[in-house]
Amino acid sequence: MSRSVIRDVLSIYIPAFFIMTGISIISPILPIYAKTFQTTYTLATLTISIYAVARLIADIPVGAMGDMWGRRKVLLAGTIIITVSALLCATARSIWELLAYRFLQGFGSAMWMTMRQTMLQDILKPEERGRIMGYFQAFTLLGSTMGPSIGGILAEIYDIRAPFYAYSAMAFIGFTLSYLFIEETADKAMGGGRHGNEDKLNMKMALELIKNQSYMAACIATLTMFLTRTGLRNTLIPLYAEQLGLQPDQVGYAITLSNLANLAITIPAGYALDHYGRKKVVVASLAASTISTLYFTIAKDYNTILLACTILGLTTGAGGQAPIAMASDASIEYPHGIAMGIYRLFGDIGFIIGPIAIGIIADNMGLQYGFHFTATIIAASTIYVQIMGKETLKRDGEGKTLKPDKAKQ
Repeated sequence: MSRSVIRDVLSIYIPAFFIMTGISIISPILPIYAKTFQTTYTLATLTISIYAVARLIADIPVGAMGDMWGRRKVLLAGTIIITVSALLCATARSIWELLAYRFLQGFGSAMWMTMRQTMLQDILKPEERGRIMGYFQAFTLLGSTMGPSIGGILAEIYDIRAPFYAYSAMAFIGFTLSYLFIEETADKAMGGGRHGNEDKLNMKMALELIKNQSYMAACIATLTMFLTRTGLRNTLIPLYAEQLGLQPDQVGYAITLSNLANLAITIPAGYALDHYGRKKVVVASLAASTISTLYFTIAKDYNTILLACTILGLTTGAGGQAPIAMASDASIEYPHGIAMGIYRLFGDIGFIIGPIAIGIIADNMGLQYGFHFTATIIAASTIYVQIMGKETLKRDGEGKTLKPDKAKQ
C-alpha cells in the first residue's frame, strides 16, 4: 500500500503519541510507588535508571534483529512487551519484581524506538526526512508533555497503581494501530550501498561507521542532547529552582513551559533541516543551547527561571530530529537497523551519564557549576560537529536534492 498523509498519521504519528504518553504517564509516581514497598531511596531511584540501562544494552542487538527478522516483527514485539510489563508493574509484590519488570519495559522501549527510527530511515526521501521527523518528534513531545499530568490525576483519583494500567492501555493502542497500519519496510530501504544486503554487525562495519565523520558527528550531537535533557532539564533545573526557593508547582510550570517551547519549534526546525541542510541546523541548535544553558547562572527568581526554561526549550527544539536526520543520511549505505541501534546507543549513554555527572559536580562544587559543565560539553560538541561533520543533504548544481544512489555519503 502506498504512503499517504492519513496513513503516515495512523502508522507513524499517532502510535508515537500513545507510546510516549504511556512512558511519561508514570513519571510523577514511579519513585513514590517504589517506596510503598518499604525500600531504600537508592532502590527506589533504581527503578528509573534500570530502565535506561536496559535500553542501553538492547539498542545494538535490537537493530541487528530488525535487519535479520524484519522491522515490523521486532516493533510489534516491543509494543507487546511494553503492554505486558506495564501490567506486571501494577501487580508487583516487591521492589525486586518491580525492578525486573522495569528492565523488561526498557528492553521493549528500545525495540519500539529503534525500529520506529529504522523504518523512518527506510521509507523517507532525503528531501522530506527533516520535516517528517519533525512531525514525529512533535507527536512524541506532545505525549511526553501530557503524560505526567494525566498520571498525577489518575493516581490522585484512583490509586498509585492506576497510571501503570493506563500505561498498558496506551501501549496496547499503539500496538493495535501499528499492527493495522505499519507495513514491513526492510525491502523498501533507500540507499543500500555496499553493505545493503548485510544483516549482521561485524567489526569492519562498526569501524567504518565510527570512521564516518558525519555519522559520528550526529551521534555526538544526540549524546549531548540526551545528556542535556536528563542532566539539565530533569535534574539540575529542579534542584536549582528549589535552592532559589521555588515551590514544586512553580518548578512543574517551568519544566512544562520548556517542553511547550520545545514542541513549538520542532516542526519549523524540521522544515529548516530540509531547506538549509542538516549540519547548519545541528550546529545552530547546539551553539544556541550553550548560551541558553549559561543563562541559568544569572536567573535568580521565578520569572527569570521561566524565561530561561523557555529559551532552553526553543534552542533545544531541533535536538530531537536534527541529529537523526544527519545520521540517517550518513548511514544510508549500511544496514539501517544496526546504524540506528548504534546511534541510539550514544543517546542512551548521554541519558544515563547526565544525571550522574551533574550530581557529582553539584555535590562537590555546587549547583551553578553544573550549568558551566553542561555548557562546556555542549560547546565542545558544537565545535566537533562544525569541524568534523559534513553536510549530508546532497544537492545538485540547481539546488535539487539528489537521490541516495546519486549522492556519495
